[in-house]
Amino acid sequence: MRSTGTTIELSASDLSQFLGCRHRTGLDLAVARGLREAPSWVDPAMLVLQQRGLEHERHYADALRAEGLKVIDLAEHGGDDAVARTLEAMRGGADVVLQAALRRAPWFGRPDVLRRVEIPSALGTWSYEVLDTKLAKDTRGGTVLQLALYSEMLGAVQGAVPEVFHVVAPDPNTPVQTFRVHDFAAYLRLIRGRLETAARQAPGAIEAANYPEPVQHCDVCRWWRDCDKRRRDDDHLSLVAGVSRLQSRELNAIGVTTLARL
Repeated sequence: MRSTGTTIELSASDLSQFLGCRHRTGLDLAVARGLREAPSWVDPAMLVLQQRGLEHERHYADALRAEGLKVIDLAEHGGDDAVARTLEAMRGGADVVLQAALRRAPWFGRPDVLRRVEIPSALGTWSYEVLDTKLAKDTRGGTVLQLALYSEMLGAVQGAVPEVFHVVAPDPNTPVQTFRVHDFAAYLRLIRGRLETAARQAPGAIEAANYPEPVQHCDVCRWWRDCDKRRRDDDHLSLVAGVSRLQSRELNAIGVTTLARL
């Protein structure tokens, strides 16, 4: 998420993060609009995961090259240059484009892999499908939304939305998981529309409407320390071991809103 003058440019990661935690969307939007500084602290465990993710992506890219495919890697290019080079590679019929760049305002995305398939499009007798390398053996909802978004953006470039997208997982039994784009199109439109609406709101309003309850996304969020401090300062009921949101709401309804009150 970043400011481009009068508008906010959104990424596929923003979509996934919005699904995981809307409070984070408010915080990131404040950074994009220059109202807040981004956290400087980085979880060392996250750095290790990122490194493992890059290694997994490299191994898959090496396997593609070993098949004798023509691979174009755009990892060293950014912004408009990467978008232009992606289009050039697709028009040239490259077998594989790594770290491609797609833009369809207000969205910008960088899928790990675009792979050529022999299905006609505006490019010629071929077109492309999206693949992403993920460390998790089970594909999460945020990943599906990201790849569905990439597929729609890719469709705008090549004049035909691909039928499927793929997740490359480190699973020896099912290394490539395939999903139909249209199975998730309606859900994508719903969540994408809600994020686009949120991006036009004041960041503080989003933060206020979505308290930073602990969620699964906290494990990979750069704002974790800030939100954890706020919960502790508020003496929030989420600090009770094993408490559910439903239990917290029931307690709130009878006036028990803090650990001290409990």
